[in-house]
Amino acid sequence: MREEEEVVLRLDRPTATSLAELIYNIGEHQAAGMPIAQLSTDDSERLGQVLHDLWRALGVPLPYGGVAGKEPRRRI
Repeated sequence: MREEEEVVLRLDRPTATSLAELIYNIGEHQAAGMPIAQLSTDDSERLGQVLHDLWRALGVPLPYGGVAGKEPRRRI
């Protein structure tokens, strides 16, 4: 069995909370059709940074030089 490479991100508590709430809301949306709550500006910025850091950790090129708000939508 091949050992998987780890991807590690460190999150402060507010960012971790925002991420947990977003994942929960998406799960509820999938399970019961509950609407996904709109993110606050702070949560959106925090989670945008997490996504940026995650793409970097995965080695996905950032086509716009890491300019905020310019990341394309993509799927792994």
